[in-house]
Amino acid sequence: LRDPDPLVRQYSAWALGNLGEKAIDQAGTALVKMLSDPSEAVKSSAVQALGAISGTQGGTKTVAELLVKALREPDAATRRAAAQALASLEVASAYPALLRALSDPDAGVRQGAIAALGELADVHALPFIRDRLLKDPDVGVRVEAAFRLGKFGDQRVLPALRSAAAGDADAGVRRWAAWGVQQIEGSAN
Repeated sequence: LRDPDPLVRQYSAWALGNLGEKAIDQAGTALVKMLSDPSEAVKSSAVQALGAISGTQGGTKTVAELLVKALREPDAATRRAAAQALASLEVASAYPALLRALSDPDAGVRQGAIAALGELADVHALPFIRDRLLKDPDVGVRVEAAFRLGKFGDQRVLPALRSAAAGDADAGVRRWAAWGVQQIEGSAN
């Protein structure tokens, strides 16, 4: 994991991810540290490995705490990777940190936080995700918000989705918002 060659570090992270859920206590801390690696490919592999070893049980408390701490790092790429990893791990204790991340200056962090909140499926997050759909300046963030709101299937977000489907400046956001409306209306029938 400390090899000077980024390809070796990348494959090391991949190998740890293939060890399975039992390895999270041993490997999770090392993988979280890899989120600060200067190589984007290494960060991506670490995120994927954390997701792979977490299985459906979620991450350990230590890994979750380290990821929440990584959400406050000065490096935007590290914060993005941490948000991605939290989406894979589905750790409920990260909820407050993910809400704070919705105000991050980096659009990728905000988008990752929406994805992670969506994976948690906590209805308390709906107003915050709705606000990102209606007010975020970044197209990717608004698309993610429309998608997650559609997956939630909660009737309370229909006005926001309809508004975005009819009036967002971006065609992709309009399409995903319309998809979200269809998902919610289809599940109500």
